[in-house]
Amino acid sequence: MKKFLLFVGIAMLSFASANAQVKFGFGLGYASPMGDASDFLDGGISAHLEVGYGVTEDIDVSFLYQGDFLVGADIANDSYGNLTIGSYLVNTRYFFKKEGFRPYASLGLGMANVGGVELEASNNNSELELKTDSKSNFGIRPALGFKYKVLNFNVAYLSAGKTDLDQSVGDLTVNIGLLFTFGGN
Repeated sequence: MKKFLLFVGIAMLSFASANAQVKFGFGLGYASPMGDASDFLDGGISAHLEVGYGVTEDIDVSFLYQGDFLVGADIANDSYGNLTIGSYLVNTRYFFKKEGFRPYASLGLGMANVGGVELEASNNNSELELKTDSKSNFGIRPALGFKYKVLNFNVAYLSAGKTDLDQSVGDLTVNIGLLFTFGGN
C-alpha cells in the first residue's frame, strides 16, 4: 500500500504543470457512530490525509484516506470491542466561491475496511489476547465544509457498508485541518 500511495503522489505531481493547483491536506476530528453500529459503539477519533489536483478553480479531485477509531460501549454489564474504519476514497470537491471564505460540497467513493479490535483476558487474567476481524466494503462519503486560507473544516458522513452480521456501519465526523493549495486558491 505504501508503494501505491507513493506512486499516486508522484503521478499527480508529475502531471501538474506550472499553472496547476496541487492540493495537500490533513486533519483530525471527532467521529460519532451511525447506523446499526451506534447501538454498541461510543464516539471516537477521526484523522484524514489527502493529495489532490485542482481541475479548475472550483473543482478538485483528490485521493483521500480517512481513518476512524470508535470505542466499544459498555451496556448492561456487557463490554463491546472497538471498531476501526479505514477508507481509501477518490474525493471530488466543488467550491461555491472563488475567493476568501469558500464553502464546498464533496463526495468520496471507494473502499472502506471495517475492522473489529478486541482485547480479551485469558482464564488466569495474566495474559491479554488481541482479536481482530475485518471486512472490505464499498464506501461513500458525502461532506459539507469550508476552506478559509489554509484552514479546512468539514462535516462528513461515511457509509462503510455492512459487517458479517449484516449490521450497517457508518459514522458522522466533524473534522478540522489544513488544506494547502500550490499554484492557485
